[in-house]
Amino acid sequence: MKRRLILGAMLLATLTTGVRAGEEVKTGLKDGKPYFEATSDVTEQASVTAIDAATRLVTLKKENGETTEITAGDAVKNFAQIKVGDLVKVRYTEKLTVHVEAAGTPEMVTETTTGAAKLGDKPAASATERTQYKASIEAIDKANGTATLKSYNGETFVMTPLHPENLDKVSIGELVVFTYTEAVAASVEKVAAKKKSKK
Repeated sequence: MKRRLILGAMLLATLTTGVRAGEEVKTGLKDGKPYFEATSDVTEQASVTAIDAATRLVTLKKENGETTEITAGDAVKNFAQIKVGDLVKVRYTEKLTVHVEAAGTPEMVTETTTGAAKLGDKPAASATERTQYKASIEAIDKANGTATLKSYNGETFVMTPLHPENLDKVSIGELVVFTYTEAVAASVEKVAAKKKSKK
């Protein structure tokens, strides 16, 4: 089910012309074939206002003034390094690319990588998941501006490209490759002390 939702998000992204804040969209040609790229990069931060070491409960104040409480589970290394006044930064990055390859076999591959802070450092963690989904072009309907694609599991679906003229640049049997990357990076940083002004 998760993979179907991801694919749905990919297809919607290729059909969306509006651009949200923090999002960039590029379209064009790559090696003479249609190419699409959408990137969203958002950073949020909050300050630590209270810490309950016994329950590992951390109270955060967001930039808009709202407060929230989170429980730092065992996965949060170096919990003791978190101090009141520290800044918690979370960066969300999403990227979707769509390009066309020579004829081949439809498939789906997912890769996941993670990272964590070194012992003694302020807590930090990152996780990246990259899913590549290849579907073959089964039919091209230039009259209606659509292409029918077939997935690795035999399912077919109809795709409407942003630029219908791109249907002239692809052929039946070629692969449409969707690559979706989602990355989350969180870190706790000490806020630098303000310098006293000289009188």
